Amino acid sequence: MKHLKFFSFLLLFSGVMHAQTIPVDSRSGKVSEAECALTTYPLDTAAAALVLFEDHALKIDFDVTEGVPLMNIFHRERVKILKEEEKDRCDFEFYVSRDPEDLESLTNISVVTYNLENGKVVASKLPRSNIFRTRENDHLDKVTFAAPNVKVGSVIEVQFNRSTARFRDIGDFYFQRDIPVNKCVYTLKLPRWLQFKTLTRGEASYSIKETSEGGTQLGDLFPGNTLDVTEYTAVDLRALNREPGLYCPRQYRSSMSVVVSGLRFPSLYRDYSTTWDDVDKQVLDSPIIGQIKANCRFEKEVDQALQGKETPQDKLAAIIALVRETVQWNDSFRLVPAEASKVLRDRSGDSADINALVASAARYAGFDVAPVLLRCRSNGLLMNMLPDTDAFDKMILRFELSDGTALYVDAADPDGWFNLLRDNDLVTQARVVPIKGPGYWVDLSNLSRNITQYTVSAELTPDGVMKGTAKAAYGGIPSYEFKEAVRRLDSEEKVLELLEKETSAEVEDFVSEGLEEYSDHSSMQYSFERNCDVTGETVYVNPFMEHFHSETLFRAEERKLPVDFPYQEQVVYTFRLVLPEGYTVEQLPERRRIASALPSSAVLMAAEQGNAVTLSYRFDLGTLLCTPQDYQDARAYWTALLALGEQMIVVKKN
Repeated sequence: MKHLKFFSFLLLFSGVMHAQTIPVDSRSGKVSEAECALTTYPLDTAAAALVLFEDHALKIDFDVTEGVPLMNIFHRERVKILKEEEKDRCDFEFYVSRDPEDLESLTNISVVTYNLENGKVVASKLPRSNIFRTRENDHLDKVTFAAPNVKVGSVIEVQFNRSTARFRDIGDFYFQRDIPVNKCVYTLKLPRWLQFKTLTRGEASYSIKETSEGGTQLGDLFPGNTLDVTEYTAVDLRALNREPGLYCPRQYRSSMSVVVSGLRFPSLYRDYSTTWDDVDKQVLDSPIIGQIKANCRFEKEVDQALQGKETPQDKLAAIIALVRETVQWNDSFRLVPAEASKVLRDRSGDSADINALVASAARYAGFDVAPVLLRCRSNGLLMNMLPDTDAFDKMILRFELSDGTALYVDAADPDGWFNLLRDNDLVTQARVVPIKGPGYWVDLSNLSRNITQYTVSAELTPDGVMKGTAKAAYGGIPSYEFKEAVRRLDSEEKVLELLEKETSAEVEDFVSEGLEEYSDHSSMQYSFERNCDVTGETVYVNPFMEHFHSETLFRAEERKLPVDFPYQEQVVYTFRLVLPEGYTVEQLPERRRIASALPSSAVLMAAEQGNAVTLSYRFDLGTLLCTPQDYQDARAYWTALLALGEQMIVVKKN
């Protein structure tokens, strides 16, 4: 059997293992002249940087001195800088626990930059004085350092050791990155008394080498302690970076997760497996619930704010406005709130701080409120099979009214509203943890009606100038985006400049409504003049003032990853054009109805009405995701959508 097992291993090893494109000596400091002279990576000539080699070794064993298992990590990587924009690739930032029971350390930091100077490889070492450790908060220190003397062409080698008693937090290891990886070796040394499972994701193939070595001798507790050693090697990994319509490239990169479920000794078993009910209990004991249950710090102000407010939405909006007037949002999103006294003293806080203050005040006002924990789309899908509080990165609120209506809100977001969340929060699984009662899952992906209604009324002059007015009414997330865009531009002049660029027209008399209101709607109106294409006595009129669909979303001929749409939406566009006297319609846009498997559809209709032309366009999108299997169908559909927006009304002088 041993011979058969070994033979099978050789087949596996030889089947996927091959030499990396760039040969490297992986020993510390053995950087070659060829590595320094390298100017492009043959497998990806556009790459701005390259991981030449990465060695990540993780070992868990019992520490007799401390009396607990410890996790020790050795990490070394060698990076090649190929273009100017990646010169800060080797700026590092780590967080180290200050809690004594974590026994956490970051040691043996070494950073060396190698440059080719006058035909010789010259090394620049990072002085220890340039490794900075600062106190982040009561629980964490921050360690920062950066490679010295980095230039285009530099090779940087970084290594360090890390140790912690939090051996259950093995986390994910990514073989694949946002830059190409020439070779990567991940070694796990895990004791046989550790119960765990491994999960792999992504497209990479690995060679696997299995051996064993002796661990710390534990006497009668676990005679003959042995560590199983598994070495995974991958080579020539392509960069997997941000693509159009992809919220989290990282979740598709080749990676491995190790999940610790327990310790098993002959006379002892400790179960570390968790359920979502266990996670709920942790949340109930955390500052998330603690700050929500805390007594309201400004009861009199709440009473005053609620005077004259009749509906539950008006009352909640008044409480949210009061908290925002009291505490300035610092534009950051967090899961766990700080102490209310500190937030009120600083008059500044993150999203969790503001939501907790609103929840506390709303409870005082008699509302049923619970935190909703979610994992933002930009951080990848929540892994339902891995229950953990670390699965979440943001908290919002859920209010349940007396008639059973549920209202979800991020109270920190000035452009949001009830059941109107930013696109990054539109997840299909979020966890509600009521103060009393069991937690449960909710779908946040389609709470609001997202609609853009665009109306254009114009007339055409004999010299080919289209003059008129346009009005856009936004509801749901389009309103959110409009408010956010105007706020970001910060002046009407910049708004007009952008609008003129998008419409290819001269714009004036711009008026907006609802920008300062806490609501789910807003609008704009403007007058315009646009020069049409004229050939002799024929005028070509593009009836669309704006493009409603991304030109880059389905540009690639093939795609291995899904396409994420920001939100489900509806666009309704109506257009009316009065022709000058003596002109007739020679050609109208073709009436079209197109559909795809997404689900999504679009309808365009045009008609003559006396001396005028009318056109209507409607687009509906009822999904957030296009799978790779549906990509070709969706791409053809999207190409047809873009073509609709280029159709012309052709008029000619009699």
